[in-house]
Amino acid sequence: MTKKIWIICALCLFNITLKAQLSSQAKVSILTCGPGSEFYESFGHSAIRIQDDSMRMDYVFNYGVFNFNEPHFYFKFAQGRLPYMLDIDYTESFLWSYASEGRSVTEQVLNISQEEKNKLYRLLIENYKPENRYYAYDFFRDNCATRIRDILQLSISDSLFSHQNPNNALTYRNLYYLYTHNQLWWRFSIDILLGLRTDKKLNEWEYLYIPFDVENQADSCQFRHQKGGLVQTTNHLLQQTAPPTPSSLLSPVIVFAIVLAIALLLTWCERKKHFYAKAFDILLYLALAVLSILILYLWLISNHYATKYNLNILWINPLAWILLFRLKRTPRQVIYAMMICAFIALGGFGLLPQQFNIAALPIILTIIVRLWALRKVQKEKL
Repeated sequence: MTKKIWIICALCLFNITLKAQLSSQAKVSILTCGPGSEFYESFGHSAIRIQDDSMRMDYVFNYGVFNFNEPHFYFKFAQGRLPYMLDIDYTESFLWSYASEGRSVTEQVLNISQEEKNKLYRLLIENYKPENRYYAYDFFRDNCATRIRDILQLSISDSLFSHQNPNNALTYRNLYYLYTHNQLWWRFSIDILLGLRTDKKLNEWEYLYIPFDVENQADSCQFRHQKGGLVQTTNHLLQQTAPPTPSSLLSPVIVFAIVLAIALLLTWCERKKHFYAKAFDILLYLALAVLSILILYLWLISNHYATKYNLNILWINPLAWILLFRLKRTPRQVIYAMMICAFIALGGFGLLPQQFNIAALPIILTIIVRLWALRKVQKEKL
């Protein structure tokens, strides 16, 4: 708390000392932090360090700060209206927090002119003003990495980050898949909630939304109008000691394949024993009905860019509410409509503009099997 008070006091003096600018000894760096144990930490973190020994300045400008005590925190997060902010911390304190979590921190000291350092410094201070420091966080388009990408472009006279998308066809989904190898349940959950905007092909600017990609691009970036690259030196301030996130024993594909096998077995037993497995269908349609409301909320009401136009609605169908409450008395038109939508989703793997998670395949097959079984039950009046 005492450190924070000193920082606030120092920042109050910035308005007086801004005209003095940074000294010739000043260093400007990109800090890239390694992954943590939480899912949202899988993609690392980016910040900017301003170090000027002659001014006794060594601060980290951090765009990735939010307040857990924000009123209606989870509701605002679901709406896409949770405010993030630019915060300033001592470098020593910043490093301590990451060392305590066993996360690496890599520093890339930038090879930029004195004029460019001062311009970046002024922009950071301008961003830190109370009326400017808050922004509406967007995982793909406005986060700690994109803010650094943008402010560097504004500060440096040469054209930066202009290399082509390295694989020529990367999408938002392709990129976050690269960093979630062991988190298949999280990946499946996120894939259900994200829409077809997640699968747009990105240009060389848009794909720089993950800290590690900004770090890699900075290393390879060469100035067009002067010799040398953007990065002057690279320092490994902290080593990664936190173990990688362990993968779950049962992946979503395996679990839902088992559910499909149970559905097939129940359907076969129904034909042989002439009964109806009502409890199984209630659980299935209840899950679909609840998820459909969440998808529609994120699509139609929230401000999240990537949750719009979600084609998962084809198989996570809100018509499941009708089945849930009427079941054997469901109009056959509703059953056929759901089956058609499920077949479109099934045939759409690799064909629709939105990529479905592979674990959705056995679920879609389960839905088709049980809709067929329900229609048979209706005909036989069991």
